[in-house]
Amino acid sequence: MPSKRYEIWLSQTAFIVVDIVMAAGRVVSFCVRLMILGVDKERNIARYDTAHGIAHRDILDRRGSVVQKVWFPDQPLEAVLNQALDDFKLHYQEYEETWQSK
Repeated sequence: MPSKRYEIWLSQTAFIVVDIVMAAGRVVSFCVRLMILGVDKERNIARYDTAHGIAHRDILDRRGSVVQKVWFPDQPLEAVLNQALDDFKLHYQEYEETWQSK
């Protein structure tokens, strides 16, 4: 199965990492991570993925633990993938502020 990985830079310190696995021209799994550059390393602050067999969004705290999980059980993977990209592009600053406060 072909896979694709790319990054989308949103600012000097925030970016999205996209990993997609395709089969027969369709998305079969993905992970879209919202990352920020920290002093010592890159930090994953939120992600949409298909782990557990169902698309969902995880909001993470400073330790990397999940503090909120939202499931998207009845939505096509392509739709959730596009939602993830749009959400992070539009709201990355809000995600970062929330992460900073935890």
